Amino acid sequence: MEARSDEAGPGDPIRTLFCCDPSYFAPLAAAIASLLESNSGEQLEIHLATSRPDPEQESRLAGWLEERGARFHLHRFDWGETRWHTSFHITQEAYIRLFAPRFLDATIGKALYLDADLLVLGSLRPLWEIDLSGFAVAAAPDPYGQARREALGIGLDVPYVNSGVLLMNLDLWRRHDLTGRLYAYVEAAGEALLFHDQDALNAVLAGQILPLDFQWNLQAKMLRRRERRRLPEAEAIERAARAPAILHYTSARKPWLFVMATPAKRLYWRYLRQSPWAATRPPDLRWVKTPEFALNHLLDLAGLDYTWDRVRRATLPGRVLDRLLALIARVARRTRSRRRDATSAASMEDSPEPS
Repeated sequence: MEARSDEAGPGDPIRTLFCCDPSYFAPLAAAIASLLESNSGEQLEIHLATSRPDPEQESRLAGWLEERGARFHLHRFDWGETRWHTSFHITQEAYIRLFAPRFLDATIGKALYLDADLLVLGSLRPLWEIDLSGFAVAAAPDPYGQARREALGIGLDVPYVNSGVLLMNLDLWRRHDLTGRLYAYVEAAGEALLFHDQDALNAVLAGQILPLDFQWNLQAKMLRRRERRRLPEAEAIERAARAPAILHYTSARKPWLFVMATPAKRLYWRYLRQSPWAATRPPDLRWVKTPEFALNHLLDLAGLDYTWDRVRRATLPGRVLDRLLALIARVARRTRSRRRDATSAASMEDSPEPS
């Protein structure tokens, strides 16, 4: 897959918002590199909200964006005593987007929120110019979350959307204090929010969400033809998969992980190499991960929506095998420790005594 160059025209700056902690700055850099390449003729204003300061990485990011001619704004977010439900790869930073109307300047009436685990492959101008009158956000449907509607009290005629790309009507949010309503909802729902901020947005903003075409948030797994065919909106997803404007690496199958069989993985690394994080390596690139790498790719070839991590957590054979492997690893560590102790003792015995 090749990124498409934009044909940008004049217009107001496209204001994008990312929310992530420093552990996601490398994926963030890939996302921004793709944004810059695909929207090279645009005025871009990039906002980053984070609750964990990292001056070195923040300075690197700011310097790079200054060189590229993009405006950059850093927002420090303080959670105070607030602790909300997280699980697996989802951290509390996922909820920061809900506070955008409060930490972004009151003069900013619209913003395009983007997850850090996506790539922008086309011009954002058509998305940016969508009329949001009467809507709180515009977002693409999420076929994998439609079953959540009943649990959240959403009518079956209302699509459940993915929160990774949100065109936000900040003026409307402020007028109706949607952040306050979302805060109260998340506090009350707690661990019942299976999909975290996404569940909250769908529940609280039901009826105020303008559905977008899948091209504006195509999940990477949808690049697999077998995956598209089993989804309810297969025809619309098929059209979007031919030329996605935004490709989103949802779920735990992140392209920066060595062990994962992820569609369009090379595209992610191509964009990362265009950033100051070009030297970044997969954090799990170790020989002991080779069996997991092989198993994940075999499961993918078999058309199974499983990874080793999911097998380990969700199946009895997986849990048994996981405990067995953990036991083997402990025995191996003890054996190595004993060998080191024996070698150290032998070297002490062989050393000459001082005269």
